[in-house]
Amino acid sequence: MIVVSELVFSGGAHVPFNAGLLAVIRTAFPLERICFAGASGYIRELKEQADEALAKSIEWREIDLLPADTSYFVRLLREMKTLRTLFRIIPEGTTGPFLLTHAKPATLVALKLLRRLQFRKIKVQFVLHGPLGGVIGRRHCHPIRRFQDMKTALTILGNDNLQYIVLEESLKTVLLKNLPVLEKKVAILPHPLPPNESESNADNLKAPIQFGFLGLANKPKGFPVFVKLAQEIVMQSPVQAEFHAIGRVSSDGSVVLEMEALATKPGMERLSRRDYINKVHHLHFIILPHEGLGYELKSSGTLLDALAWAKPLIARRIALFENMFVKYGDIGYLFTTDLELKSIVERIIQEVDRTRYHQQVLNIERARSSRTPKALSVDYRKICEKMDDQNSKNE
Repeated sequence: MIVVSELVFSGGAHVPFNAGLLAVIRTAFPLERICFAGASGYIRELKEQADEALAKSIEWREIDLLPADTSYFVRLLREMKTLRTLFRIIPEGTTGPFLLTHAKPATLVALKLLRRLQFRKIKVQFVLHGPLGGVIGRRHCHPIRRFQDMKTALTILGNDNLQYIVLEESLKTVLLKNLPVLEKKVAILPHPLPPNESESNADNLKAPIQFGFLGLANKPKGFPVFVKLAQEIVMQSPVQAEFHAIGRVSSDGSVVLEMEALATKPGMERLSRRDYINKVHHLHFIILPHEGLGYELKSSGTLLDALAWAKPLIARRIALFENMFVKYGDIGYLFTTDLELKSIVERIIQEVDRTRYHQQVLNIERARSSRTPKALSVDYRKICEKMDDQNSKNE
């Protein structure tokens, strides 16, 4: 039996990823019992995202989640209790795996403590989404704060029978550069595409060309850069381009900008997946002006939305995006500076190169085919087999 659990999100965050992950696991192990444990509202959205056959094949278990602002030590103690309950779902005599799709440092430490006391033989897989506090950059000087970061959680109490999964090769490279002790404990499962989402618009490049920014409108994702670009381009070429921010603003109000140049402005509430997709459908290009440091150890759901809907990218030259271009060829444009970004957009709207655009879409479709449940099921089976082999050698 495989138990999959989401212990962080109760809203819609990461629903497309988790639905894609469940589809991969089901395809890899078609006869295995699979149970997903999460908040009731989250399960409802997952069922809507998954196709009917997948949803019916999963055993769903509702659990109560802690508020996001729960203190470290309260979370540690409470989630030990939750994890103990979830471990007991796995029938005696079997070893899982038990897969955590996302968790905070306190959750990982709680898991390790619990397995020291009990459940030693259960295999655990842990998806590292990031950000991973303390792994890169300066750590907290205060010993208690330092103890509570992810670097401590990853290294304390050992990692026997535990496997970390990252979603892109660039993330593994950075992680192991900073934590080489995890060399044999990290596996790559490329970020799966969400079920029931794919389309191509290879032949519809025409003015006004639609440029989009997706997701949370904050500084780390480069939203101020996108707004400034829109202001400059719309002032120069008001009928040749439109700019759409499809998502929501930060709840802390950290980004307040003049957004008159945007044809679509981010809202205060999260869009339903259906409304989000309807808006993405009309875009020609997706702009990814992410700040480099913030995304060294994070995957990008926005990138996967671009692949799913075959939208060429205009992306900052950071490892996360560069690797995609190296692997799949011309899937859009890379830029280093904001001036270079503006130059690329100006060239796109002036030349309207439909031949190149068509080829970019075809290349993205090829990239998309490598992220389907069928393709990734092979990778996931290998990850599980590798974990079994390593555990056998350690016994």
